[in-house]
Amino acid sequence: PRCRAAAALMLALAVSAVFAIAMPAAVAAHTGLDSSQPADGEHVDEPVTQIALTFNGKVEPAGDGFLLSHEQGPYSSPDSVSSSDGRVWLLHFDAPLGDGLYEVQWRVAAGDGHVIKGTFEFTVEVPQADIPPDSTTAPADVEPTRRVGSDSGAAGSERLAEVARVLGLLATLGIVGGLAFASFIVRNEPSERARAHRVLVFSAIVLIAAAVMSALAQTAVIEDDWGAIASASAITDTLSAPFGIAVGLRVLGGLVVLLAPRPDAPGSTRDRFGVVSLVGAALVIVSYSFDGHTVTEGPRWLHAAANATHVYAAAVWSGGVVLLADLLRRRRGDANVIQPLMRFSQMAAASLVLAGIGGTVMAVLVMDRFADLWSTGWGQLLIAKVALVAIAAVIGARNRWIHLPAAVQHSAEPAESSDGDGLAAVGGATAARDHDERAQPDAHQRLRRAVTVEAVALVCVGIVTAFLVGASAL
Repeated sequence: PRCRAAAALMLALAVSAVFAIAMPAAVAAHTGLDSSQPADGEHVDEPVTQIALTFNGKVEPAGDGFLLSHEQGPYSSPDSVSSSDGRVWLLHFDAPLGDGLYEVQWRVAAGDGHVIKGTFEFTVEVPQADIPPDSTTAPADVEPTRRVGSDSGAAGSERLAEVARVLGLLATLGIVGGLAFASFIVRNEPSERARAHRVLVFSAIVLIAAAVMSALAQTAVIEDDWGAIASASAITDTLSAPFGIAVGLRVLGGLVVLLAPRPDAPGSTRDRFGVVSLVGAALVIVSYSFDGHTVTEGPRWLHAAANATHVYAAAVWSGGVVLLADLLRRRRGDANVIQPLMRFSQMAAASLVLAGIGGTVMAVLVMDRFADLWSTGWGQLLIAKVALVAIAAVIGARNRWIHLPAAVQHSAEPAESSDGDGLAAVGGATAARDHDERAQPDAHQRLRRAVTVEAVALVCVGIVTAFLVGASAL
């Protein structure tokens, strides 16, 4: 079993590395508008037939894309839009823009799936002698569209995308953590392995549903129109980005987990449970290398490897502690929980170290400066996540060094006072436990409560992480 554990980790990281190396490298800076021509606030003394927007990463127009208004009038589209590299976008106007104040609204989808938007203004003041006879004081005559900050055409789509991310991440914790729990913590207990398998199946169903939901929600977010979810071309455009690879890997990984044999199946079929489930879990872990900041921040291979390590270790710890809390709830005061507790304590300690290393590398890659921690929404979410992890780690340390030794001693006392007969030892343990519960919480109760609080804290970490993945670091 220990060799299988090492093989599981190595396979997950190896697959992640292969996918990461296969993808082209991306720029380190956060995607955003780098410059424009005319520039924001510029006064132009010649007719304008073209506006250039330069982004520091590849982007695609989202929804209305690029719009222009004249003297606070309605927004309308340029006559045509073009780009040769996805970074520099040119807005073309058949008739030159005449005098007046213009505002450009831009809305684009970055490589990490984030939709970013903004505006800039410039003023045209052309001498009368230089005004062409066919110039206009307004953009092309098209249907007016919404202003930035107005009610979205896909109201609630971003909230739905957030819900899908939360469900998907919690399902990931259930799959990876449940597999680790079944393979290491309760490896010799068929009934507990079967229970962990049910958690894997439920988590896989939730993961597939969340992946489909996220694809539809992201399509509505990008197009800024709920009607886009009925458009095959709009959905295809959404899934053609790295985000689509993430969705596909999660659906595939969930299906593989669903098809894995039961751990209590008869004969040799049972032995394939760990291998097949491991393949599904590895696909799910790898999917996070194509979602969020991993796609655009820092060296591609380094960020993907750090992300895979972080997801694997965090899921093993978080998903495992939830199952451990359930085990303790069902085995109140049972001495048979000591061995699973000791195994999990060792696994959780190693997971915490790996998750910390991976998370630190990713944070360094994403942040441009230390002040991003408190000056951006992404940084504030990261602080909240670290605080929750710290709380869980402190509780875990108390469990390992205080509550677990006390529970071991508490479980040993009835055996020491018995005459060697197993039934007498069990009866002594029951009597001692009943006495302790009447007086004060015994060691097992304190341990169970602490593990439950740790599990709640880590579930909250998972929820915050889901919002962190979807947050812009700008």
